[in-house]
Amino acid sequence: MRRPLYLNLTLLLVVVVAAMVMPLQTTSADVVKLRTGESIKGRPLAERSDETVLVVEDFLSGAVRTLSWEVVDPADRDRLQEAWGWKNKAMQTVKGHRLVQQLQGGATEPVRGLIQEETTTHYHVLRGGKVIKVPKEQVVEVDEEEMDPRDIWSPEQLVARFMDELKKNGADINNLSSRESFRIAEYAEKSGAFETAKKHYEICANDSEFLLAQVARQRLERVEALLRDAAALKGLRDIRLALSLKSFRRVREMLEAFPEEHPDASEPIKKRLEKTDKDFKKKRAEYFQLEAKINFPKFVLKMIKSKVQEKDIGLSDATAWTRRELPEEAFKGLAARLNKRDDVTADEARIFWENRKKSGWKTATYGAGTFIVDPPKIKPPKRKRNNNRRRGGGAAPTIEIPKPPTRDGWWAKAGVKERQSWVMAFFVENSGLFEVSDRIKYSLCMICNGTGLETKNLSGGGQLSYLCTRCGGAQRDKRVQYR
Repeated sequence: MRRPLYLNLTLLLVVVVAAMVMPLQTTSADVVKLRTGESIKGRPLAERSDETVLVVEDFLSGAVRTLSWEVVDPADRDRLQEAWGWKNKAMQTVKGHRLVQQLQGGATEPVRGLIQEETTTHYHVLRGGKVIKVPKEQVVEVDEEEMDPRDIWSPEQLVARFMDELKKNGADINNLSSRESFRIAEYAEKSGAFETAKKHYEICANDSEFLLAQVARQRLERVEALLRDAAALKGLRDIRLALSLKSFRRVREMLEAFPEEHPDASEPIKKRLEKTDKDFKKKRAEYFQLEAKINFPKFVLKMIKSKVQEKDIGLSDATAWTRRELPEEAFKGLAARLNKRDDVTADEARIFWENRKKSGWKTATYGAGTFIVDPPKIKPPKRKRNNNRRRGGGAAPTIEIPKPPTRDGWWAKAGVKERQSWVMAFFVENSGLFEVSDRIKYSLCMICNGTGLETKNLSGGGQLSYLCTRCGGAQRDKRVQYR
């Protein structure tokens, strides 16, 4: 029996509509793979998941599991987020630029944003939705860096960019589907454009045929609560702006004052405050760890240089000072530098140094003083007895044999740079504050070319050999690699 044509068309329309809306949520059994190799058979819940966690109803155990997206297999994470229309969210990082600006007095200031234009005299940098001009003559370094897009564009600019992407993908901005409005609302909410988010959540909530209408209503309530907290939101935006400028002392003060200034803040605001506090602690630690990595060795070298220039200081005095006083003094100096951004103690400065990301090896050499830490293996050559007598009789002339350097003799003759490098190499190897490479490098002694010996021709014939007056038989200069 054949169905009427209009019934067939109706069935076809139902299938097409189902195909269009099904990607928004997973209602049937699914298998979610984790990085550990575990597989969960169940139902991923889009309405209870967000950009930080995935919520899955586990059919095997009957429990509802909350998982960080980081533990989900990347292929399954991308599959689910694509199906739910979560790709290209505002939370993803983008490529921006980090300019290091040198200010008066020699201090440096990082400027983060997106270089939009470069003239002969200035970089035009988009930051927080506004373009600032940075004089080229003050910029000492320019690097690409991953950053939060909200540090570059304003919420409204982010939404406009997202709408442009929808247009490129064929969306009719003047006649949006509920699915497209839901994606815009999500993006706008996470970007901070709450009025836009409210408008599009209302569209979705009022569409009774939209599968996520109930979710849209819940999120609409959340956005409306955020809009009611306009003053608190402004406070959070101010905190975020200060954080993007690395004004950590100001951020900490604002975070501490926030509960008293906004005692009636809604639950969504409080959650955003918690996240902002976590972001502050993370960015502060990362920034100070990088500063410690760059500046601690500089403080050590500067202090060593000052110490070895002191009058009547001996090598033993210098090495004892590196053990007793140098670490504490260097961390105090580092803390003083970090105090420009926030209150940092010497103990906290040490923690930042210990937790730094290690990369790039530096080198310190013992130079001609290598024999002090690496005893020479070359022994003084035995003197051959000279049986030749001078013509006309008499004993042969006494030959003055140059003596190898001694520990204190080398130090007394060494210049400031030689002393500084030697003490730095000693400190690096013995302080326990550096990672020292197992691959020790050597360079041949520039006087004996690695033999450990020097020779001179005698007037009566023959040669005289003796320990090198520079390396004392060590043959090589020891070079220490550290980071």
